[in-house]
Amino acid sequence: MLDAIFKIIIFGDAGSGKTTLTKRFKTDLFISDSQMTIGVDFETKTFDVDGKKVKLMIWDFSGEEKFRY
Repeated sequence: MLDAIFKIIIFGDAGSGKTTLTKRFKTDLFISDSQMTIGVDFETKTFDVDGKKVKLMIWDFSGEEKFRY
């Protein structure tokens, strides 16, 4: 059972490293030649914080103009 769920939404310019940051957090590996995100990418990571199970839902939006507000 989860104790908390958090949604993280990442926006930014194309090529700024949003996907690289997301993949690094998820896998603990640095991948310098990742493919550009088209639309949106979604990752999850579950871990323990002070004995509580926490799930992060990470939304990585592409840097396309239509995803800017």
